[in-house]
Amino acid sequence: MSSPNRKLEFVSTADNQQRASLRDVLLSSMPGKGGLWVPKEIPQLDSAFIQSHRNSTYPQLAEAVMAPYFSEVLGSSVLRRLCEEAFNFPVPLVYPPGFAGTSAEHISVLELFHGPSAAFKDFAVRMLVRVTAEVLGQDFPELTILAATSGDTGAAVTEACSGVKGVRAVVLYPRVGVSAVQESQIARARPGVVAISVDGTFDDCQALVKRALADDSLRSRRPLLTANSINPVRLISQVPFAFHARRLLQSQRAMAVVVPSGNLGNVGAVQLARRMGLAVDTLIAATNVNSPLPQLFATGKYEPRRAHPTLSNAMDIGDPNNLGRLLAWREGGPAVSAVTVDDAATLDAMRRVRARGGYVLCPHTAVGWKAAEDLVARDSRKNLDVVVFGTAHPAKFPDVLEEAFGDRQASTFPYALPAPAPLKSGNDYTEIRRVLESELGFR
Repeated sequence: MSSPNRKLEFVSTADNQQRASLRDVLLSSMPGKGGLWVPKEIPQLDSAFIQSHRNSTYPQLAEAVMAPYFSEVLGSSVLRRLCEEAFNFPVPLVYPPGFAGTSAEHISVLELFHGPSAAFKDFAVRMLVRVTAEVLGQDFPELTILAATSGDTGAAVTEACSGVKGVRAVVLYPRVGVSAVQESQIARARPGVVAISVDGTFDDCQALVKRALADDSLRSRRPLLTANSINPVRLISQVPFAFHARRLLQSQRAMAVVVPSGNLGNVGAVQLARRMGLAVDTLIAATNVNSPLPQLFATGKYEPRRAHPTLSNAMDIGDPNNLGRLLAWREGGPAVSAVTVDDAATLDAMRRVRARGGYVLCPHTAVGWKAAEDLVARDSRKNLDVVVFGTAHPAKFPDVLEEAFGDRQASTFPYALPAPAPLKSGNDYTEIRRVLESELGFR
């Protein structure tokens, strides 16, 4: 394994002469001349890494995976504490029981939704907030974490920031397309949280966030940070997922990973894990009809789209944030493929998996399951295990459960859901800027 004490430095995907420290990246999540920040060096983990961590807890595994990136800056004891605080919930690998003896018996779901917001983004956002407070807190007593969300990111950000001294979350989300459960999680009243319902799409919200992050006169007033997957700390915090899945499988079996994909952070994290030396035989980004990725991989032509609402709403993204990183780590590395799964196929997968497998999928995970079934149908290997990232608890989507099963209670949400109380805004940067300049959420 490469030394965990190496100096952490980031470079831009658009210009490797643009370089930054962790502190720089936290203060300015986007390089000044375009592109995205990525680690200058990719650490290599040796072939014994998985075996040596088969019996580790998830926080211990995550610490070991991320140590080459963060231990030199944070110190090993601080990194250990942050991992234990951020990842204090289970991460099971589940095989739907009814598929034993069928072609789907080796498809499993890595349930990444047992954190406080019931979605995979809890891992990365909880870690990001803690790293940010550790690195910047002494110099800046008031920190604003700004995020755009199509659902799950906003819930994770507000859960991670609420009540943290000196930290305020400002979250923008589209007025249409976010489920009632997601909106309650994002926008219920609580200390340190400002939720803004925007009259527009996720792409509009994301554009407003990017404009604010590029507004030097605004950022000069106080640090303006982002928890969106633009931030490389968040993506690095998701890298342990693939290592965890690999260690839960038998060592002699091959592993394919199918990632429900919108902004491409998770699929980028798996590709980064592969570049670090993890054996992932096949990596598939499973997208809905909004994604330009399948067309890009098929034709080489990138055509951003205006997103339209689908059942897998957190993936309704027509211009994904992390494309530059994924392409950088794909070039000269292991292949990544992308497939499209429409709403009809999503509902069909949900129904079949519940009826035959005895397991309820969220619509995003169902997109991944359909892609996994198609992979199994065309791949003749007998030793292949397919891991689908289970990105959110199905009860977050009662309207979709109603459409799929005629039963909004097909899955029960594990947490209370108070009424949301957001600010409302048009698609107007002036309004957003006024909120960011104010003390709202700090007092």
